[in-house]
Amino acid sequence: MDGKLTLKYLDQTGLSLMLSVGATWFRRGSGQQFKIPTRWGSSGRINLIGTYSLHGREERLEVRELEGTCNGEQVMAYLDTLAADCVPDRLTVVVLDNAPFHKGAKLKEKATAWEKMGLYLRYLPPYAPFLNLIEGVWRTLKGILLPRRCYNSVAELRAALLTGLKILGTRFI
Repeated sequence: MDGKLTLKYLDQTGLSLMLSVGATWFRRGSGQQFKIPTRWGSSGRINLIGTYSLHGREERLEVRELEGTCNGEQVMAYLDTLAADCVPDRLTVVVLDNAPFHKGAKLKEKATAWEKMGLYLRYLPPYAPFLNLIEGVWRTLKGILLPRRCYNSVAELRAALLTGLKILGTRFI
């Protein structure tokens, strides 16, 4: 890369006070399904939106904590921040998956304005989340850097999360 292109892989993630189930198994065709009860509901979660950026040999994780669950307005606010940081002589491409809140009508309307600022949106093929490089960052954060345990409070979870994000050299935006 000649330094004229920055790729930013965007995605959301959530962390809960309870350990998440990594995998399950049921006999084929059994129609079995189960729900894991939580005593905290949505108040026991921290949701993040972030980008894993590649510019030349430089890698960077940029993150923002979300209020509640992710929606189109929050995605647009995040993209506004990225567009404001664009450098005029550098092409910045944000790679998104096909989540509904990544493709809303209001977001598409703003795309032209972002392009004038140097920020371009590109979408992964459907059903290809493995092509979104930030997924590996989220796996590292949740599976390696955060202690595998249940947390007693959101403040306790946030402290562990901030430690993990610090190790990754995260920039908060």
